[in-house]
Amino acid sequence: MSQNWQQPQQPGGYPQQQGGYPQQPAPPQQAGGYGSAQQPGYGYPQAQPQQPQPQYGGGFPPPAPPAGRPGNPMLAVGAALVATIVGAFLYAFLLSAMADTDKTPPEVTQFAYAGVVVGALIGLAVAKLGGRNTGLWVVGAVLALAAVFLGELYGYAMILHDVMSNYADKIGGGASSQVLSSNEIFFDHFSDLWKSWKEDSDALTYIFMALAPVAAVSTAYRISNR
Repeated sequence: MSQNWQQPQQPGGYPQQQGGYPQQPAPPQQAGGYGSAQQPGYGYPQAQPQQPQPQYGGGFPPPAPPAGRPGNPMLAVGAALVATIVGAFLYAFLLSAMADTDKTPPEVTQFAYAGVVVGALIGLAVAKLGGRNTGLWVVGAVLALAAVFLGELYGYAMILHDVMSNYADKIGGGASSQVLSSNEIFFDHFSDLWKSWKEDSDALTYIFMALAPVAAVSTAYRISNR
């Protein structure tokens, strides 16, 4: 009885094709199939992440901030004039209060801080209302010097009034009714007041007066640059 003849298997377990040639294994497939992302090392450049760019509305950069706050020169000058009058009166009152009128001649105390305060007050008014205007700084410096000068003269008028009042009280006999007021000395006898002030003034007096315009310009500059 005959047996069915079977073709022997080739080493390696590959099935035979017709014609006696072994069947070749298929190349390995990449994960994900067709269209998957390329892996590094296959010749394809990798996309680099880009930094986000700032976006502006409408494609235009934001407008630049304004250069400075606009001021009102007329209002600044008016406020500086009011500060000049108030500062001159305060300076005169302080000068009279610090003088010793009981002595003969009266002793007048000079001080620098009053002129600095008056100048700073005028510089503040100019800078707050006038903005960054160097022309107004010059106006403020002139008004500060005028305020100290008027304060000196009116303060001396107040001192002379106190001296005459003290003398009238000593001699009696209704002499107090003949005493001139501070306003009368300042307005009606200004030339005599001017001569008296010049005789009593010294270099220190003018130095203290010069501090007022310096303080006015310095204050205006600092406030305007804030």
